[in-house]
Amino acid sequence: MAPERRRPHRLHVALLAAMVLAATPVLAQGPEPMKQRLPNGLRVVAQGNDYTATVVLTALVRVTALHEPRDAGGIRQLTQMVLATGEGCQEELLAAAMRPEAQVAPDFVGLSVAAPAESLEAATRLLRRLLFRPTLSEQSLELARAELVRNLTARDEVPTTFALDRLAETLYPGVGSGDTTAGDPVEVGAVGLSEVRSFYGRHYLPNATVIGISGGVDAQEAVTLVAREMGQVLPGSLPEQRPEPPAGRVPGVEEIGIGGRTSVFATGGRAVAISAPDYPAMATGIALLGSGMGSRLYRALRLDRPLAYTIAAELTPSEAAPSGIVIVACDPQALDEVQQIVEREIALATEEPAGTEELQRAKRYLIGKHALRRQRNWEIAHYLAMFELLGGAEGYRLDARLAGEIAAVDAPGVLAAMRKLFRPAWTVRLRASEAGAN
Repeated sequence: MAPERRRPHRLHVALLAAMVLAATPVLAQGPEPMKQRLPNGLRVVAQGNDYTATVVLTALVRVTALHEPRDAGGIRQLTQMVLATGEGCQEELLAAAMRPEAQVAPDFVGLSVAAPAESLEAATRLLRRLLFRPTLSEQSLELARAELVRNLTARDEVPTTFALDRLAETLYPGVGSGDTTAGDPVEVGAVGLSEVRSFYGRHYLPNATVIGISGGVDAQEAVTLVAREMGQVLPGSLPEQRPEPPAGRVPGVEEIGIGGRTSVFATGGRAVAISAPDYPAMATGIALLGSGMGSRLYRALRLDRPLAYTIAAELTPSEAAPSGIVIVACDPQALDEVQQIVEREIALATEEPAGTEELQRAKRYLIGKHALRRQRNWEIAHYLAMFELLGGAEGYRLDARLAGEIAAVDAPGVLAAMRKLFRPAWTVRLRASEAGAN
């Protein structure tokens, strides 16, 4: 595949599958990454990959969903999309066969550039310009706004996406999932160019940025290039790094009637940050509950009785809005039975220690997922930057350490983590009918 492609998604079933990857342990593969913190605070982590002729540079900026103005929901997404248009850089993009791509997650915004390995220097310069000297014009804003409003207005058309939106908003009112399509179409429509420029100026700082690099390049050369091209960018005054998330709404069940033929049951709780000591146990418990064909929910809802179309249980790797969620899509007439089974399995997970065999299955599942996300430069660059940003004192090394921590998880630890996650729990039920309405 040339160039390689990684496209982050929102918190629906596809994103949930991607999010669990960040909960997986990482085994040592390839050369040891190189890290450098520049005098202006920018951090860069690079890893060479002898088996590819491309390179990916991913910049993650520590601007969270909690930093968005409450009357401008979606301004992070809008700003990222404006940057990703590459306005004023079209000739450079074409000459080096590069393309910028935006990312948005609860804890950061990101911008990636993929290019042939021989274009590393050009890619580094382009990323510097997109990040720290972008062209923010009315034209690029209107193009980005039109696309984002279409995405936001279309999100309710998928029942699982709609249910997860409602559940995320219940867990973190005013923040929601904080991902690629979180935001308010009306508020996005009212955001002007001056507000985008002001938001950009406050948050897009080198001392709030981590750059991950992976590809067929020398890691030391890559680090040196970034230091040369971006080391002179002036730092700024950082906003509060970890604003406190809002309190969740009163735990309970929200039932919504919808049109169509697919009902959805979604339930979950507020989880822990990826750097928390009990994160490995919580990730293992979630995998045991609903990740893969050997999980409890898959056996109960697919093998014992064919009740569900979609079964997922995932943990988001976040500090701003961490959550653990179970979601099941089914026929309308099966909704009540699905809810009973899911609640029964969650209760068991919070009351009885897991057996040795199923605990090992969950660990193997997580370890196996790691291999899948270490196949392409997109993933490697992204996770180098993400763990450096969210991994606390360990930084990107936390990724490797998680392997041993997950291997050491025991049944009492999983039991305690599941109690923390699902006590209390919040629930959203979408009951479908041909005459249903939101």
